[in-house]
Amino acid sequence: MQMKCHRCDRLFTPVGSEKHCPDCIAGKPIPKKRTVAEVRAEIRAKRDAEEAKKYKYERYCICCGKKFYTNKTNRVICSDYDCEEKMRIERLQTNRAKYRANAKQKKGK
Repeated sequence: MQMKCHRCDRLFTPVGSEKHCPDCIAGKPIPKKRTVAEVRAEIRAKRDAEEAKKYKYERYCICCGKKFYTNKTNRVICSDYDCEEKMRIERLQTNRAKYRANAKQKKGK
């Protein structure tokens, strides 16, 4: 039956009532474990590399400044809900202002 080493947490097959693996008994150094931040950074880098292969263009969102990938040449905002909502509201406001300006102009004639 295998057992976990008390020093390095590696599985090993004990010969007697040993608590440490043969490497720890021999005095070998323990390999440093990766931190959560390092693992997340590796995952993020791998995901970005995969996305870069799928899409033609790399852009930065004009609302939030995040990097995103797209196949459309004229895309300027990322697909985040908040950014799309901001752009929709802004577009509505500019259209209303244009409509009111045109209505005043026609009314004045």
